[in-house]
Amino acid sequence: MMFTQEKNQTLGSPKVVVLTNKNDMEITLTSLGASWLSCILPLASGKRDVVLGSPNMDKQKEQDVYLGATVGRVANRITNARFSIHGENYLVSANQGVNCLHGGKDNFSYRVWAVSQPSAQQVIFSLISPDGDQGFPGELNVEVSYELTDENQVIIRYKHQTTKSCPVNLTNHAYFNLAGEGSDKTALDHALTIYSDCYLPTDKAGIPSGEWRNVTGGNFDFRQSKLIGRDFLQDNDQVSAGGYDHTFILDTARIDGRQTVASLCAPERDVKMNISTTMPTMQLYTGNYLISVAGKTKSYTPFSGVAFETQFPPDAVNHPEWGERYSPISQPNQIHCSETCYQFIF
Repeated sequence: MMFTQEKNQTLGSPKVVVLTNKNDMEITLTSLGASWLSCILPLASGKRDVVLGSPNMDKQKEQDVYLGATVGRVANRITNARFSIHGENYLVSANQGVNCLHGGKDNFSYRVWAVSQPSAQQVIFSLISPDGDQGFPGELNVEVSYELTDENQVIIRYKHQTTKSCPVNLTNHAYFNLAGEGSDKTALDHALTIYSDCYLPTDKAGIPSGEWRNVTGGNFDFRQSKLIGRDFLQDNDQVSAGGYDHTFILDTARIDGRQTVASLCAPERDVKMNISTTMPTMQLYTGNYLISVAGKTKSYTPFSGVAFETQFPPDAVNHPEWGERYSPISQPNQIHCSETCYQFIF
């Protein structure tokens, strides 16, 4: 398996790519952060963009809430921006207090990636992260491909290889509002199902305590579809995070990339989004800190959209007791692959 090489690629200016399927569904992507900018569904009532995004590329460069971006090397948080592998200690970039969030101050969402387009319905973004980048060990080669299928699926595939043992945890940070990115309806008006028996409680900084807490009888139980707003801010875990910003341990029988691990329904029930993945956990984030963010048709405010970040658990590099399935450590000179699919039903 070879990594795509885009020769003579000038990385100074971000490129924009539009993919369209036979149903006239359309997604827009950019090489800035290998980001997903828009997702336009051709509904009977008219076209509807269901992904939050910036009004222009200048604003996309300025925003710091990861609109549609690929984040890495390590998505989510690393406590105290420190970890050790094989007895060697590493100090990485701290960009959320003393902690490392989404890979550090100059994480992958701010980089201009190389781009190639093998077909009208697929684009591949690639990036080389040098040894020591943000403090992480090993040179890392990364590819992120987006495919828009005729079944109205957006499939994001991740492929990477490192030259040294290193935590790698790549995800996409798109925010969805199935009522439309400019709608007055919020994430709280959507119905959600998550096939998960446990979630990770965190402290106020979003660092997990290490406990896996059963959802039964609590406000984190989404095993049966319910409005996100039904049990919103009704417990200390949510209050400290300003809403849902927590990792769910996905049903292991479902993480094959084909079965649904979560479903989101629009407030009017005219659009549904099913998520499948090969990753073992998923961060549910209700956009708690979207504060006066410049959007395509309006300024986004808290809960304007909801993100589903499929990934390894936060700070997993410091929790080997969670087991190999949940470890983000990539071994050198091996190709590591994962994928997540968002299917839209309308």
